[in-house]
Amino acid sequence: MKRLAIVVVLFALSCAQKPETPVTRAKVRLNINQTLTYGPIMIAKDEGFFDAEGIDAELVSLDSNSAVTAAVAGKLDVLSVGLRAGVFNMILKGAPLQIVADRGHSDPQRCSVDAFIAPIALVKKIEAADGDLRGQRIAMIRGGVMEFLTMRLLEQRGLTANDIVMLQLPQGTPISSRDELEAVRFTSEPALSSALTEGWAGIIATADSVEPSHQNALLVYGKRLLHDDPELGRRFMRAYLRGVRRFNKGKTESNVAILSRYTKLPPDVIRRACWIAIANDGHIDPKTLQPFLDWALAENYLDAPAPVEKWWNPSFLESR
Repeated sequence: MKRLAIVVVLFALSCAQKPETPVTRAKVRLNINQTLTYGPIMIAKDEGFFDAEGIDAELVSLDSNSAVTAAVAGKLDVLSVGLRAGVFNMILKGAPLQIVADRGHSDPQRCSVDAFIAPIALVKKIEAADGDLRGQRIAMIRGGVMEFLTMRLLEQRGLTANDIVMLQLPQGTPISSRDELEAVRFTSEPALSSALTEGWAGIIATADSVEPSHQNALLVYGKRLLHDDPELGRRFMRAYLRGVRRFNKGKTESNVAILSRYTKLPPDVIRRACWIAIANDGHIDPKTLQPFLDWALAENYLDAPAPVEKWWNPSFLESR
């Protein structure tokens, strides 16, 4: 009887406990495109990390300009974007945006995901001139990290923009074949490793050698996750960082399969590409962005100085 009484009491206590409040399922919209740098987001979506946080992650395919515009208008909750002055200008103008995590940076201890390349004949010509780029045609996209690194390359070789012929490329211009490359051109993976493997291009300089430890890309929250529902912002961050850590395990069979499915690239192309460095804990060192911000201000791409406290918000990393 005593044993029965104990069982009854334990049963009553268990019934009296309040059930856990279920996590409210929420849709979160974020941009993506078919490049390897979005790997952590692809993995977090495919492996159910967002689902585990009660998040229905809606991946929207947008070019960079459209994505920034959508984020400012509140049509994207999370902006995933390369380093560019326009994001900082929007923040300075009062747009409810802040950078909350790393989405890719240079790591000189690893392989290079970006480099200045040129046709083999041009590479040999430049090498024969001891690396002199004077008078060369250099293609770039203006106002972002690509132009910044190009200017760094010229400074390194004692030149200015007046010493080269600048070919301005529209946003999102890809290199898909040797016929499209008739000048020195900054390019990224997987086009970089493909060009080198196929043997039609060589490297003039890697991005790491021009500006070690620079920031490549950013994860940005909009008003909804920053102010309206910061708890949802923390849940998103937990899922994102799980994706980052899985991505950082490297070219596992599962990771390659997921990236191949989202990017539509063959698995062998993904395996030979250099994968970008992303901090496991999501932290950014603000000092690594300062050279870019100083350059952008001097070139009038930035409307005013951008204090760190305006654009960097690590609280979602620290409270996860």
